[in-house]
Amino acid sequence: MKQLITSRQFTTWQIIRAYWQSDQRYLAFVLFAVIIGMTIVLVAFDVVFNYWYNYFYNALQAYDKKAAVRLLIIFFALAAFYIVFAVYRFYLSQMFGLRWRKWLTNQFINRWLKNRGYYYLEQFDKRVDNPDQRIQEDAGALVNFSLDLAIGIVGAVTTFFAFIYILWQLSGVLTIPIGSLGHLNIPGYLVWVSLIYALLGTLITFKIGHPLISLNFEQQRREASFRYVAMDLRTHAEHVALYRGEAHQKHILKNSFRRVLDNFYLIIMRQKMLLWFTAGYNQAAVILPLAVALPNYFDKVFLLGGLMQSLQAFGRVQDSLSYLVNSYNQIANWKAISNRLTSFLNHLDEIEHKAAAQNHLVTTRHDENSIITQDINIETPRNEKLLVKVDTTFEHGQNYLITGRSGIGKSTFIRALAGIWPYASGNIILPRDQQMMFVPQKPYMPLGSLADAILFPHKHDAHWQDEIKQALEETNLSNLIPRLNETAAWSEQLSPGEQQRIAFARILLHKPDWVFLDESTSMLDLANEASLYQLVKTKLPQCSIISIGHRPSINAFHHHVVDLEQFSAQH
Repeated sequence: MKQLITSRQFTTWQIIRAYWQSDQRYLAFVLFAVIIGMTIVLVAFDVVFNYWYNYFYNALQAYDKKAAVRLLIIFFALAAFYIVFAVYRFYLSQMFGLRWRKWLTNQFINRWLKNRGYYYLEQFDKRVDNPDQRIQEDAGALVNFSLDLAIGIVGAVTTFFAFIYILWQLSGVLTIPIGSLGHLNIPGYLVWVSLIYALLGTLITFKIGHPLISLNFEQQRREASFRYVAMDLRTHAEHVALYRGEAHQKHILKNSFRRVLDNFYLIIMRQKMLLWFTAGYNQAAVILPLAVALPNYFDKVFLLGGLMQSLQAFGRVQDSLSYLVNSYNQIANWKAISNRLTSFLNHLDEIEHKAAAQNHLVTTRHDENSIITQDINIETPRNEKLLVKVDTTFEHGQNYLITGRSGIGKSTFIRALAGIWPYASGNIILPRDQQMMFVPQKPYMPLGSLADAILFPHKHDAHWQDEIKQALEETNLSNLIPRLNETAAWSEQLSPGEQQRIAFARILLHKPDWVFLDESTSMLDLANEASLYQLVKTKLPQCSIISIGHRPSINAFHHHVVDLEQFSAQH
């Protein structure tokens, strides 16, 4: 599949164009061509209806009953075909939008997860708010708005050219006396009136409505922030309840919601100004064609049918020319959404390049069964030095305990070994054919079945079932066996201690050659902690354990101590 974009500065046009250059482009062009063709056919029906008005009202004026009945039958037949085309155009456009959204969302997901950009955004860049919402909501909204606007523009242009000829024919010539200079004859004057009126309306609308783009962008950002605050309360409900922190959280929620309302008030005021103008503009557009067409009617240039036809033609031309006026709110929303998506991609690209530029770690592989660090220097994102010139060797088959005071950089050192900390330099030499597993203090529990969560990051398969049950029994979690196929938010369903024991069940299932435990038993009692360490040593004798911990109770399970105090930048 063709990748979304490759350059560093992303634009809305690049995001849209990417789909039309993808492997789905052929079907996309066919579907879009059919939709545009049906839009043109619907405009053709409008032209036919326009002439029908002429014939029908002329028949009424002539009291021709038979002709009126015949024209009504024709109308119902035309209306039936019109409805069929309108319904299927809607259906095809929705299906087309669904395919486009599926492709675009997959592209954003791939881009978000590529090169660990999701991690760098969360850890080192606070400018992008709620990237999940941008992918889930904004990508779909961009597709829907783009399709609606494209179809609307095609319909407006087609309508303009279809009815401009009719309006020109019906207009005749407007004669304006100019004193001694004679008369000024203006052919097709209804056309010129509609053009001038629409041009003035469009210019004024853009002048009034332009601030809505930035206001809608800010509104989506504040709405997303309010949702995030509410989700944060859900995630940490127990902590808030234990601290009796309801008043504090209420203040945070209300303050965040107040920001939503403040900006929304500005949007309302701006939309009010825009509505004052557009409502007046549209109401004037009703009476304007009648005012300028009545002279031809009273001069008997055309009959009542001609008057009705000219009024409808003027309205159609006016609507097509006023498309930007009437769609400005939609255009403003489209622009705000596209700005959010492009800023997300730009920040994602920027943080990835920044991480790559900061990362001077050189990782190589060798055939020895050891992990070697040479001249490792580790900093914070604010360029504060944590560790300098870390030289150490971890031999396979030996267990190591990493010690040091809180904040010295023990966990950051493990992140550097894992290859996810970009603010580092030096050399890391890893064994070529050995598997490494990193277990943080709070294990990740993905959404899905409990079996999926236990096997993470592998996918659950039926042949794992017996091994999962055995691992749960060995980690004192046999009570969870009946729930293996149950789907839940396991990070909320299970206690921190149960989650840490599941992390050890993963170790037993994945059978790594090296396992890094970053305070991975901090939520367990001493008996369970000792049982799990002994379990790993017994069941996986080939696995080397490298631990970070502050409890003296784990000392007995390690052969060596690596004290990072000797490498501290403040040493």
